[in-house]
Amino acid sequence: MEQPEKPDFLPLIIDGPPWEKKHELGFFVAFVETIKAFLLRPAAAFSVMRRRAGIGDALVYAVAIQVFTFLWTFAITQPDPDMFLPQSPELRELLDLPDNFSQIMVLAYPFTIILLQFLSAFAMHLSLKWRGLQTYDFSLVFRMFAYASGTASLLILIPIVGGIFSLAMTVYLGYMGLRTIYALDAGSFVITAIMALFVTLGLYIVSALGMVILALIFSIII
Repeated sequence: MEQPEKPDFLPLIIDGPPWEKKHELGFFVAFVETIKAFLLRPAAAFSVMRRRAGIGDALVYAVAIQVFTFLWTFAITQPDPDMFLPQSPELRELLDLPDNFSQIMVLAYPFTIILLQFLSAFAMHLSLKWRGLQTYDFSLVFRMFAYASGTASLLILIPIVGGIFSLAMTVYLGYMGLRTIYALDAGSFVITAIMALFVTLGLYIVSALGMVILALIFSIII
């Protein structure tokens, strides 16, 4: 008796995440489906991520969500505008900060997010490269961590424990991405993440000092 032919299994289509197909799915559907994919099925979401693609979509996704969560929490907590100012009057006078410094800090928040996204991704890229684990270019690491941090930041909206949940989810999604794409085990992830953390702190300090020096030079010229 002739056996029926077994259907061929469909190949894994690496064309995601949904956000990078928003021109097909629609903006809102792609946005929601991307959030659901990384929160509920992170391994599957990372497995279909394009290995080579631009960083623009991922950066917009991460910045949009993090700015939204920041403005939402900023609005509902009704913070004191002076929270961004130094508490010492002598230091305020020394720095000669403008009266609208708090508003400037709020407006500068998106640029801070962008800077941290690049610094953290570059630090992880270097850490993977130093350990001989980097098999792709920088853009893939950047996109992985942009989607991870962007999605995880939504948990900040949870009252009281949102900040802790968001941080834990960021680490978890970062681990799932590296485990899925780079086949890192838990031990390798911890070592690489610790290396990346110190590199990120170093890069951030250097960047902050550079901006301070530029500001001082600019103030002298003016």
